[in-house]
Amino acid sequence: MKNFKPKITKVKEGSWTIFLGLCKGCGICLEKCPTKALIGIPTPKVIPGKCSLCGLCELNCPDCAIKVEK
Repeated sequence: MKNFKPKITKVKEGSWTIFLGLCKGCGICLEKCPTKALIGIPTPKVIPGKCSLCGLCELNCPDCAIKVEK
């Protein structure tokens, strides 16, 4: 069984969450991030100081594996 527990990272005045069991490692989120705050494939990680909480990674994730909260 895949791990569906979220990995939450505190970012500025919000949080960036990846659901590891849903992420297939496609890298679309890395391509869409305007601040280049995401690193790593197959599982992306966020660089808290670079993330602006714009939500483009969440909007473009085909697997709904990312959640951005302000």
